[in-house]
Amino acid sequence: MVNLPRTTDDRWDTGNDAGDGDEADTTEQPAVPEPSTQPQHTIVPESSQPATHPEQEKKQPKYTNVIDWVNGFFLPVIRRRISDNDGGLSWDPRWWAYPEVVARLTALHQAWEEARMSDSMSAMSSWWIQHLEPHLRVILDGDTGPMANAKSDRSFMGWPAMPADPVPPELVDKIISQHD
Repeated sequence: MVNLPRTTDDRWDTGNDAGDGDEADTTEQPAVPEPSTQPQHTIVPESSQPATHPEQEKKQPKYTNVIDWVNGFFLPVIRRRISDNDGGLSWDPRWWAYPEVVARLTALHQAWEEARMSDSMSAMSSWWIQHLEPHLRVILDGDTGPMANAKSDRSFMGWPAMPADPVPPELVDKIISQHD
C-alpha cells in the first residue's frame, strides 16, 4: 500500500461553508428570550440589508488561469496509471507543448470554475460526467490521443498539425454563413 500525504488545503473546496459534522459542538447556545406582550419594532438600516444585485455576490475564480488550475487541481486530483509503451494511457509532463491538450484543459478549467461557482448542488457532478470524462478519454488516449506515444524520456514532441488544403474562394461565404 502506498501512503499518500493528506492534503490540508482547500483544493476540493466546493464553497460550502457547512461543517462536516465531525467536530463536537461545544459552543453555548444563546438563551431564547421570553415572549413579550408588547409589540417590538426593529429598524434595519439600509446598509445592513442583503444585497439584491447578484453581480455584487459573484464569486471569483479559484484559479486565474489554466496553468494554476492544472498544477493546483488537475494534477493532484486526477490520477491514472500511465503506460510508457504504445496503447494504454499516455501523459507527457510537458502537457503545455500540445496545443490540443492546452485547449482541452483550458475548457475544463473554465467549466470547473463555472461549476464551482454554481448554486446547483449537482453542478460539480455534472462537470465530472459531462466535461472531464470525455476530455480525459481523448487527452490520455494512448492510441490516437494528442499525447499518444509520449515517453518518459520525453523524446516524443507530439503529432504534426493535420494537413489542410486552402478553402476555395467561391466556398468561403457559403461555409461562413451556413448557419445564419
